[in-house]
Amino acid sequence: MIFLLISIINYIPVLALHTDKEIKTVYLTFEDGPSANITNKIINTLNENDVKATFFVVGDSANIYSYIIKTLRKSNMCIMPHCNIHDYSYLYKSEENYFNDLDKCKKTIESITGEGNLSFIKLLECPNNSQNKKEVLSRIQQKIISNGEYYIGHTIAIGDEKSKDISSEFVNSKLRDEAGLNKVEVVLMHDCSNQTIIAETLKDVINYYKEKGYIFKTLNEMDSWEINYLKENKVLNKE
Repeated sequence: MIFLLISIINYIPVLALHTDKEIKTVYLTFEDGPSANITNKIINTLNENDVKATFFVVGDSANIYSYIIKTLRKSNMCIMPHCNIHDYSYLYKSEENYFNDLDKCKKTIESITGEGNLSFIKLLECPNNSQNKKEVLSRIQQKIISNGEYYIGHTIAIGDEKSKDISSEFVNSKLRDEAGLNKVEVVLMHDCSNQTIIAETLKDVINYYKEKGYIFKTLNEMDSWEINYLKENKVLNKE
């Protein structure tokens, strides 16, 4: 009896230690794919490290590489819409253009995977900041919110979209300087055909967050507190 009491007393602080530990979550996201030469390499690295990620796909590419979309699904990755055609001038010409395109992308994903509930959307970063484009984008954002969906940004962009020639040293420097600063992190990377550096350095990204004690999740697993956190930090539904 005395031994049992001592064991219980000794156990209490250990239990408190684990329950008080801060939960940190990271969402790895990829956009502009799928591509034949890069996406499969990324999937292999993710699977080898027992990590899941979210892929914002381009509908036209998904149609061409439907077998890659099926591989993503088989690997329990999350698939969400980016756009159907990657054309800024067309998409942001009007709300009608944008949502017609988004609907095509969603239908392509659903036809390949058999699954809907595509509630997280990655808007295209528009290089043309004309007032007209801003007004159209604002109306698009408001309609997404009114539809009960989310448009999402990122807490850190690895920078692979700027050049296909960035080095692994550049990626690791980015991680040291900008990653691990938030309880919930959203990492932006690309899996289009010219982004070979991410396929090569993805393991560095994974190892960094593992060493920092982050849990890897996909967007369709996001909890309400994480949604609120990302809204407060202007990563989700930023106005």
